[in-house]
Amino acid sequence: MAVSSNPKQGPLPAAIRKTMLALALATSPLIFLVRHVNAEEARIWMGEAQEGGAVLLYGMPQTDDVAVSFRCELPARDFIMTLSLDPDFDPKSGTVKLTVTAPPATDQLVVEADIQFLEEMELTFLEARPAFDAIARMLKQGTELKFTIGEKTFAYPLTGAAESMGPIEAACAKPT
Repeated sequence: MAVSSNPKQGPLPAAIRKTMLALALATSPLIFLVRHVNAEEARIWMGEAQEGGAVLLYGMPQTDDVAVSFRCELPARDFIMTLSLDPDFDPKSGTVKLTVTAPPATDQLVVEADIQFLEEMELTFLEARPAFDAIARMLKQGTELKFTIGEKTFAYPLTGAAESMGPIEAACAKPT
């Protein structure tokens, strides 16, 4: 039984409680939609040097929300790209062909990528090892970064990517 915090006021009548519950349930999908839109708008490109390498991330600062990440592991200069996928993405594992483009640049990069599903976190992600130079050109010249797996395409704006590349470029670019 619901109890009011005001001692002079009794519990809410059942009809009002049911109406409020129905209203909350009816609007809850809208709350989640607004949160998703705000997450999309709040994502930015962030570059950072770290012990043993550097990263370039597209996500929300100070959260676990990272849609795309690139990392360079030193001293070998291993360049690894990770793309977060919807937990319902199918297949949950295996190797797929991934096509990366960055319009209006005409470059197209096709690589094999491994899909993995972490059940305990309900996290599906794709990991690939593209050539750093090809990705760097796309990040600098494109307006959006597109990943295509079969019939599914994921696109992310590149606003701010070129300006955030300093740490990863210093770690992974071939010495001249």
